[in-house]
Formats: sequence, structure tokens, C-alpha cells
Amino acid sequence: MKQILEDQLQQLFLQMTLGSARKKIYAMRATKEGQHELAHLFSAISSSEAAQAARILMQLRGRTGSHEHNRLLALEQEIPATIASCEKIAQLADDWEDKAIHGVCAQSAKVQRMHLNLHKKLERRSGPDQNQVSSYHVCRFCGFIMADKAPDNCPICTAPASRFQQVPA
Repeated sequence: MKQILEDQLQQLFLQMTLGSARKKIYAMRATKEGQHELAHLFSAISSSEAAQAARILMQLRGRTGSHEHNRLLALEQEIPATIASCEKIAQLADDWEDKAIHGVCAQSAKVQRMHLNLHKKLERRSGPDQNQVSSYHVCRFCGFIMADKAPDNCPICTAPASRFQQVPA
């Protein structure tokens, strides 16, 4: 019986996560079409659904562990699994000659590998810089993360600096 509940929660989590991502895209489209109030509403719904998905995930995975447990989980399991999935789908898209999907997945795999590199840089810090919080800027198009300041253009998707969002510390 508990497995049925967990399976249903997983489906709800996926539904909420996908819904949140879609509402962000709907907001972008509404803004582009001059529907600013609708865009604002879609942005709010997106944030709401993201918060709900996070709560559901907490129930699925239990409470978060120590920073060490979470680091190991994210960097040794979750990110490598995402890279493998992206590469598998990119290859399948390449086989089917779907350049758009291939590009998205190949870029996502590259960005995920860069996440691992950011962590390696963080681990190498020592001395007075060890506890300094970096400033991170995320490309809102492809997800590339740049430490310290946004680049003039994204090295992954070539988006301009204006497409980067600073992550609050």
C-alpha cells in the first residue's frame, strides 16, 4: 500500500515540476505578446508550483541530510545520472536527426559537467577565501552557471549577459 502512495507522490511531483516549468514559458510568451498581467500571473503560478513540488519532494526523500550527505547525493549520484540521461537522449536525437533536441540535451550534459567543476573549484579553496560566498549568475536559457560575474555572452548557448540572473546568496 505504501508503494502505491509513493508512486502517486512521484507522479504528482513530476506534474508540479513540469507545470512550473511550463508556466515560466507561458509567462515569457505572454510578456512577448504584451500581456504583462497574464505573464505576472503565470510567473506567480510557476513559483507556487515549484514550492509545492519542493514540499512533495521532501516527503518522497525524507528530510534533507547533512551537507555532506547532500553533497554526496547531488555530486556523486544525481548529477552524473542527469549527465548520462542527457547524453543518451542526445544520441537518440542524433540518430533520428533531430538537431534541436540533440542540441538541448548535449548542452545540458555540458552544463551539468560544469556544475561538477564548480564544486571542485569550491573544494580547492583554502585560507581566507574558504568561507567567502561566491556570486553566481545563471543563464536563464541554457542553465550555465558563471561565478563572480555574468559573461558578455554565454559560452554554451551564446545568450547575452542580460539573459543571466544573479542567484542571491
